[in-house]
Amino acid sequence: MAQAKKYMYEIDEKLAIIKSNFDDKWLSEKQSESSSKRGYMSTHGDSSATRNSSSKEGLPKVNHVETKSELQDLNIHGFINEALFLKNFLLKRKESEEFKTLAIVGKYGVGKTTLCQSVFNDEDVKRAYLPRIWVSMYSKETREDEDSKIAVVKRILRSLGVEDEMFERIKTDAEEEKRGKDEAGEESEETVKEKELSRLLHTLNSILMWKKYLIVLDDVCEDNEWNQRLDGGEVEQEKWHLSCGFPKGFGGRVIVTSRDERLAKKIVGEEENLQRLFPRSDAESVWEIYYDAAKTRVMVNPRYPGRFKQELMDKSCGVPLAARMLAKIDPEKVDA
Repeated sequence: MAQAKKYMYEIDEKLAIIKSNFDDKWLSEKQSESSSKRGYMSTHGDSSATRNSSSKEGLPKVNHVETKSELQDLNIHGFINEALFLKNFLLKRKESEEFKTLAIVGKYGVGKTTLCQSVFNDEDVKRAYLPRIWVSMYSKETREDEDSKIAVVKRILRSLGVEDEMFERIKTDAEEEKRGKDEAGEESEETVKEKELSRLLHTLNSILMWKKYLIVLDDVCEDNEWNQRLDGGEVEQEKWHLSCGFPKGFGGRVIVTSRDERLAKKIVGEEENLQRLFPRSDAESVWEIYYDAAKTRVMVNPRYPGRFKQELMDKSCGVPLAARMLAKIDPEKVDA
């Protein structure tokens, strides 16, 4: 166990270093482009605002990014078994009417989002599910003062065509109900936010009722406050419980991706609802990922392919994102 923890920490450390080098190179290129457009180059500018903050260990902190459902013209390499497992979860006919959840967990850059995107856009999956909704748990549109749960439910509802006017009406109704009870001297069991959330979840449930829906919640973390079991759990009677938003018995599916296995288990419950995604173990897949990312910049033709692929495997630790970053940094020097 101790050896496994040490190995995973080494992966984190290497990926953080690669990311730091990638950010530095990307930043210097952008500054150079910007400076050349202005006709001068700044030598004393502070770039701290565009860098990632540092962790306690002195490594760059991994930021969350907003994702979309569309694949970015990338070929998928090395995920055959995982993709088949995910498709089977979505398409097997046995118990097809039962609501099910699945969490895909793994370290940053291991390919959770890419795997989900590939299956989300699969033609068989498209025919089986309507609506299909992709929700990036991180969004630039979320206000700092907005409740995390409420913000995510609103994003799901927007994907279903609900307009902001309805959100304002729901919030106003919740505030007026609370105000009315306070003025009447009645004790309210719910806060305004809980009332607002329960109404939003009720709206979501009504829209999804009778539909075989697929929802992907990509990159769930503690900050999102989505830590309640989605299949009902133990507190179904609470109107603001997240499971109230997802109708049961119509074949709906919710897939969660997360770097936090403990949090993922809270959301999907049973161990059997967990799929762990690990770094790639074959050098050939890592090479193909690297080549796809590099060939748009330079034609990579290593002098000693076998040695090159093994060095690439060692440097990236089998993490797909690390292989792509290495390709973007300086592909012609990786074989040095």
